Amino acid sequence: MKHTIFILSLLIAVSATAQDSLIMRADSLMANYKFAKALDVLSKGDSLDQDVLLRIGQCHFRLGASGLAVRPYERVLMMDSKNITALNQLGQLYSRDGDFGKALLSFSRLMSIDSTNSYYCKQAGHMASRMDDMTTAKLLYKKALNLNPADTEASLSLGTILMDLEEYEGVDSVVNLALAVDGQYKPLLLLKAKAALEQKKYESVIITVNNLLEKSDTLAVHARLLGVSYFHLADYKKVVTCMNFMMMSRYESEWIYYYMGVASRELGDVPSSINFFKLAAQKSISENTSTYYSQIGQSYEEMGDYNGAIKAYRAAYNYSKEGILLYHLARTYDIYYKDKATALTYYEKYLQSDDTIRRAKEYAKKRMQDMGKF
Repeated sequence: MKHTIFILSLLIAVSATAQDSLIMRADSLMANYKFAKALDVLSKGDSLDQDVLLRIGQCHFRLGASGLAVRPYERVLMMDSKNITALNQLGQLYSRDGDFGKALLSFSRLMSIDSTNSYYCKQAGHMASRMDDMTTAKLLYKKALNLNPADTEASLSLGTILMDLEEYEGVDSVVNLALAVDGQYKPLLLLKAKAALEQKKYESVIITVNNLLEKSDTLAVHARLLGVSYFHLADYKKVVTCMNFMMMSRYESEWIYYYMGVASRELGDVPSSINFFKLAAQKSISENTSTYYSQIGQSYEEMGDYNGAIKAYRAAYNYSKEGILLYHLARTYDIYYKDKATALTYYEKYLQSDDTIRRAKEYAKKRMQDMGKF
């Protein structure tokens, strides 16, 4: 009997030694990124051994075979429902396959195992945001940052959600705290500039973007932020520089041409402004089309081409039916034609509109009085 027990003990020890040797060989291959060869070695191991299964899952994961990686991790959880490695890897795999609900469940289980782990909270936040559950995502990111205020990735994710929700003061708060930790983190600087633009803090946008440009190459997004800010600060030469960069970067958008049109006119190049406004109108399939034609009309007026202005204002009115355009049509007809009949018609239509611009209303009444029609 003693002899039999000794033999069994010896066999178990030999088996354990062989298993340990197999795992060591697999680990060596995996450390050198030879995952396919590691799988060959692991295939000779005990298929019920958690250490073997975890390594098989890891090899398939690193080889990009998500479906093959899931099964060994799920088998581990059947033996140990709280295995941290299996839960984390499954969360990553489910996310890669677009099954964000399962991924969120995996990270939620990890949070229940260790509620003080900021990484689990952050990953759960990522999954909730991918499911468009921004309320849950916001709470999870906030919890992650309470546990680890230095996590700039979580700060960026939370700030981005707040930006989408138009909670700009919240964005400022999150970003400023994160930049105190890492003032060189470029995605956060960019988010700060975007939030400042939405709050019409144009000087702040320029300072932030210029700071960012000291650390990176100029991108179209930088040119857009600077260009729009310079536009609102009436620095039209810099607007032209920024918009030219956008066009050289092969961006074609109605608003680029619109800003170029206004800047060109303000810099005295009215013919170019008309061309840019026409390009904006051609590109436009939005509610802004009327604005572009209205700007064309204004440019034609500055050139003294009142016939062109009338055509542009009429096109603008056809798109929007805005009352103020009736005023512009009336005023332009009044200037261009000796016969005031058409001008009077438009003045009358304008006064009947719901437009509330006091000076325009007063001018329309005065002109009709001057012509004896009011």
